[in-house]
Amino acid sequence: MGTITQTTAPADTETASDFGSQLQYSLTTVPDPLTISPPNGTVEEADLIIVGSRIHPDPIETNEISVYVHAGTEAWQLVLDHTGLQPSITLPDWTATVDSAEGRILFKPNTGTATLSPEQGVTLHLNKLRINRQVGTSPVTIELKWRAPGSSSWRTETQDLAVGKFPAGFYLRNLKADAAYIENGDPVTLTWERSEGATYHLLYDNVEIDVTKYSTYTVQDIRRNTMFYLRGRVQQGTGTAERTLSTYVTVNRPDLEVRNLDVHGKTGVMSRRTMSAPDDTRDWEATAQTDGLLNAQVIRGKLMVRHQNDSTGNSWSTGFTAGDGDGATLLIPVEKGWKVKISWLGSVGHATMFWFAFGDGDLTYD
Repeated sequence: MGTITQTTAPADTETASDFGSQLQYSLTTVPDPLTISPPNGTVEEADLIIVGSRIHPDPIETNEISVYVHAGTEAWQLVLDHTGLQPSITLPDWTATVDSAEGRILFKPNTGTATLSPEQGVTLHLNKLRINRQVGTSPVTIELKWRAPGSSSWRTETQDLAVGKFPAGFYLRNLKADAAYIENGDPVTLTWERSEGATYHLLYDNVEIDVTKYSTYTVQDIRRNTMFYLRGRVQQGTGTAERTLSTYVTVNRPDLEVRNLDVHGKTGVMSRRTMSAPDDTRDWEATAQTDGLLNAQVIRGKLMVRHQNDSTGNSWSTGFTAGDGDGATLLIPVEKGWKVKISWLGSVGHATMFWFAFGDGDLTYD
């Protein structure tokens, strides 16, 4: 999926609702990416296609939609002028006119007002735009005048879309992952096509990697669903433009990291592993590969269990004891990386050890 740099301005608080804006917009350019005109002579022409989607469950009435396209020679302006611009709209019985003085393309229903029903969309075409000669990003502003059916008060909802203008020859396309669905911990290899003379960065989670010299990159040990972004930036003179591609990779049984978790119903957290303690050994040690609970069930003899935080070198804990042939048990919380020392007090006895792992890891004998 490719996008020209694009932002959406928040709607006026009086027009906002639980469903967000009255129309949600996406923008496509032809060509993609859009390129500037040469310094002299030929003027490059391009088309903008703006799709407005409505997901609100209630209808609205509208009497106009305006699109503002800035004209001039600066990097933040999109076109040299509005000469030859050809606008159109997919809604029937609407008229589109160009107001060059205001820099506005005005779309109006021929009947004065029109109703946009739930889940109804609208597509605006701005064809034969004369792109100016400066690299940069230009805002395209969309204004929707609307009201609830039966109301006499019109409201204006404004959103800004950003259009990048790139040097001739620039391209960034076809970002792909070698697999869209992987197992937890597997790597994923990303490939793309790109031009020279620009900088490229791969972004995911909280990572940003300079991949300017590459067209392929392998990311190791993916453990959760991940959106990858590939950003290309190019500068010419004082103007800078940016293009971003993205692709998504789904992980089977991903790792989860949450701040708060409320569970309504059943959930499984711990897995149980059985470990028989050696009968002929008085002392032995084990290391926890994940957080968990150690459950010692003493069948014969008296057992002592102590633990140590190996990462900080803390001394052994005072210890927990159970036994004397009474079938007593110990339940001891153990953190990942800790060492556990298990000792018989007196003669060697017999116990069964259960390890309840909170994660993917054993309590392994050293």
